[in-house]
Formats: sequence, structure tokens, C-alpha cells
Amino acid sequence: MTRTFGTDTSRMSEEELLTALGELEQQRRVLYTRELAVLAELDGRGTASQKGYRDLPVLTREILRVNTYDARQRVAHARAVIRRYGPGGIPLEPDLPEVGAAAAEGAIGPEHIETIRATVTRFPQPVSLPDREHAEALLTKAAREYEPHTVSALGREIVARLDQDGNPPSEEELARPERYLDWRETRGGRLRGSFDLDAETAALLTGLIEPRAKPSSTKDEPDRRNKFQRQGDAFADVLRVAAGCPEEGPTEAGEPFTVMVSITLDDLKHGTGYGLLHGQESYSAAQIRRMACDAYVVPAVLGSKGEILDIGQRTRTVPLAIRRALILRDRGCAFPGCRKKPKQCDAHHVIYWANGGPTALHNLTLLCRYHHNLIHHTEWEVRMRNELPEFLPPAFLDPERRPRRNLLHRQGGAE
Repeated sequence: MTRTFGTDTSRMSEEELLTALGELEQQRRVLYTRELAVLAELDGRGTASQKGYRDLPVLTREILRVNTYDARQRVAHARAVIRRYGPGGIPLEPDLPEVGAAAAEGAIGPEHIETIRATVTRFPQPVSLPDREHAEALLTKAAREYEPHTVSALGREIVARLDQDGNPPSEEELARPERYLDWRETRGGRLRGSFDLDAETAALLTGLIEPRAKPSSTKDEPDRRNKFQRQGDAFADVLRVAAGCPEEGPTEAGEPFTVMVSITLDDLKHGTGYGLLHGQESYSAAQIRRMACDAYVVPAVLGSKGEILDIGQRTRTVPLAIRRALILRDRGCAFPGCRKKPKQCDAHHVIYWANGGPTALHNLTLLCRYHHNLIHHTEWEVRMRNELPEFLPPAFLDPERRPRRNLLHRQGGAE
């Protein structure tokens, strides 16, 4: 925390720059907490009224030249996480002492503090002290490891668990859900309309549309349709199927196609060289290893002289039953902080299949295409622990490489 960095960043290596970025952010967070301590002391002394100001946020705004919202937020943070003294020296304990301790270390920043503070204000009343303390501990632990939007998602789940007395829909409402569909005809016989669907029907619709709305780019012809055009075409496909028309493409939504790969055994294991798909187009071994994670791959393994050593079976692919179990377990992309849904994900072998990894639930995890590439091509690593995937960040992100998990899809994920 005492390290200083010169202004000539051009002389710093990439590793030094990355280290500096992390350490400077930690220092900034520590300084913010010290500023909160000053605000808490001014608050306890009643300095604002003594100086003729309406309240401390107004005085803070004038001194720091910040917006009113920012000034109010800083004072709210000071009252939430800093121990202060009221009139007569009476100690006033903070509402969120664990958050304050983490902030003082520089482990969490202002956005984390605000996320947790806002979550706590939504707790149903009354809430027991043990429940409140446990919730704060969960949120603080998550804030030490994840960005604010992940902490916010965990906070929404905690609020829902604490608020058991909400008004759920009645049996009659569930049995007779309201659904609306309206359209009007425009020029050329086109229809323009809107709809409002209950959750069950919405799940059916998105389940039919999303896998069909993926971009269908090829090597020679990129898919130039935008998201809304792809969804419109997917909707037309669904209508054709409903009308009894034959559907082009795979019959099982989300099932990948089958490819024949010819590659030497050494290249496949070490990710070097290249292989041929269907005996024509060449792809690097690294690309084939990545595609092999979720495609129906029938490998023709070649010897060093090009002779066929083995024609594999379609055991490399993830069977539908295992994929369903994988969806139930991971609920979406398992990478920390990712919100991608299961149908936007590939099944990734934690231990690569080329290295002997089995196509089994304990060796698989769901990854969206972006994070699938990240795992294959960067220093991020994934491993299984307690039958769940966890991710090890590169050392430049965390020198201790502490494992992380995605809390967005999990219930009680911070426990």
C-alpha cells in the first residue's frame, strides 16, 4: 500500500502496468474510506449546522464541488459503515460494520458499498438481527470477490428469501393466466402488433426462438441480420413448424451438428498443427479442440505418417440427457458474472476430451461462446470442486489466484 508509481508509464512493463492498476484502485478505495471517516466525524460534531448549512450533504457539496446526489451518497456511506460519536460523545455504531472493515482494507469500493446499502434498505421489516448480520456477511464476502452487479443479483435473492410474506398469485390466476395478442394489418399484407404473455408461455416462446435466432454466419458469408431480424426469422420458422411445414436444420433445438475431423494424435493432444474438417477445410488444432467441446465430432485420428489409427464414435458430444442435467446444475454460463442463458452456451470439457477427459457431468460446464474462447486462449482456468465449476483468474488479476464462481445463476451462491 505504500508503493508509489512514476508518471512515465511508457517505461513500465505490461505486468507492472497491470499491477499498478490494481494497487492504485486499492489505494483509491482506502482513501475513500478515510474520507468517509472525516465525514462521520463532521456529522457527529454537527459541523454543518454550526457553519450555517442546512445539512452535511449540502456542506459536502460545497467543499468538494460534487453533485448533490454524490454528496448525499457519501454521507449515507459514512453513516452506514463508520463508527461515529453523537452529542455528548455517545458512540453510534455503523449499520454495516463488516462492509466498513472491507472498505478500510481497500477490498471493496464505493459502488460495492452502495449496492449493499441499497439492498439492506429493502429488507422486509421486522428482520431479526442474526438474519441481518448473516445477510451482510454474505454480501460483503461476495463484494470482496465480484463486481457490483453480481452482488446486486445476490442481494435481490436475499431480499426475496427474507420476504416470505409477499402476495403470490392465486391458484385461479395460475390456472387461468392472462395472455394478450394484438395486431393490425399494414401495407402489403404485413402485420404489426404486440403481445403480453405469462411466465410459462414466455418460457415456451423464448425456448423456441432463441436457438433459432443465433447468427448463421459462414466463412464466406457473414450473417448481416441484426438481433431483431434474426428473431423475426426464427418466429417465422416456429410458425412453419406449427403449421406442419418441414423444418430445415437440426430437429432438436440447440443440438450441434456432426463434423468429421482428421488430425494427428499428437497435434490433437498438444493443440498444435492443423486438422481437416470433412477432409476439405483446414483448421488449427486449437480451433478443433474448442469446437470439439460441443459438436458431434467423429475423430479420424492419424498417425505421424497420415495413416488412420482410429475412427472414433460420437461419444465426444454431450448427450441430451447430460446436457439437461448440466443446464439444471449451471443454469447458464458458469463464468463469474456472466448472464448468458443455457441455450446461448456450449458444453466445455474441463479436462479436454483430447487429453482423456470424460464426457460426464463431473467434467463438463456451460460456457457462452465468449467465455469459451477466453478459457481456451487466455490464462483463465476452470476446475471442478464439490461437483461445481470454479474459475481461477490470471495472476495479474489476482496474485493469489483465488477461485471464483458465478453467483448470478445460483441460489445461496455466496454461502
